[in-house]
Formats: sequence, C-alpha cells, structure tokens
Amino acid sequence: MNKKNKTLVSCIWLAAMVLGLGITGAEAESPYKDANRSKPKKEKFFKSSQDADENSVGGKLIIGEVEKVRVVPGDFIMKARIDTGASITSIGIDSVEIINEDGEDWAVATIDGITMKHKVVKYIYVKRHGAKAHKRPVVKLRLILGGITRNVNVSLANRGNFQYQLLIGRNFLNNRFVVDVSQKITADPMEYKEN
Repeated sequence: MNKKNKTLVSCIWLAAMVLGLGITGAEAESPYKDANRSKPKKEKFFKSSQDADENSVGGKLIIGEVEKVRVVPGDFIMKARIDTGASITSIGIDSVEIINEDGEDWAVATIDGITMKHKVVKYIYVKRHGAKAHKRPVVKLRLILGGITRNVNVSLANRGNFQYQLLIGRNFLNNRFVVDVSQKITADPMEYKEN
C-alpha cells in the first residue's frame, strides 16, 4: 500500500473512531490497489522499531537546537546554535587580520581568547537585511559534536550581537544529524587527540 493510500486509510480510521463507529478486523484495503505493483520500499530515514536507537533516526544522530561543540585547533568547547537555514557554519571572532604569505591569504584570528593562524580557503559575501554586503574569510576547522567529527569550512564573523558565537550550518549537519528543536544539549563532544 503506498503512502497516499496509508494516509487515506488512517484518515478514514480516525474519522470512524471519532464518530464512534470503530473499525475491526484487518487493515482496510484501498480501492486503488494495483496487484501488479511491487511492495513499497522501506522508509529511507527510519529504522524499524526493534532496530531504532532513541538517540538516532536512520543512523543519524538526533540533536537539539543548541549543542556543545568542540573546536580544533584550540581544543575548546562552545555552545552552538544549530541552524538548518544556514548553508555554511560560522564562528564569532574577537579579531581577525588577513596576511599574505607567498601569494596565499592567511587569517590570524582570535577566537574565544585564543589566537590561531589558518589558511583562507575562500571568501564569501554576506548580506544582511538593510545593510551592505560584506566580505568574510572562510577557513577549515575541525568541529566535534557528540561522537561525530568533521573538517568543515567555517566563516569568520563578528557575532558580538548574538547569544551564540558558533552557528552550525548545513555543511556540518548534512547526512549526519536530525534536528529536534524541542531539545537542547543532547550530547557532550568527544575528546580529540591528534595522531
């Protein structure tokens, strides 16, 4: 039975229950059932109830709207806002200076009181409502959320006016996480040791 038919059967069932009619016996068959169709495929993102882990869906970790994230290098933990609307992750900086060495740009940034030097991967232009677009350097950082670690592009931004200095975007979340906005701080980031 396809998803539309299951939804239709569910609605009919609910209506019957509300009206006090009740339905007994086997699942109602849809009048649109085609005997030549193959069985519907299992849902791509959900495990069966016996395989389900309460902290994951389809192998993806369930996280909340705010999480603790370990930032490397520096090995410090920041509270981060999880933002599925942001394409790229962004981190608040105290200051940044762009220097050129051998034809390559490097960002010397102070993040949470720690000064680091990172190669600039690219620049992006960010436009806020009613403001002029401004150029931001993007560097690669290792971020760890729960037991998942990823090297991702992170834009360096002045986030002084924001509650959370780290904004986790889709480039970190893709294919690894499901966000449940009713939750916060679901997992502590694992320790990180360089090889």
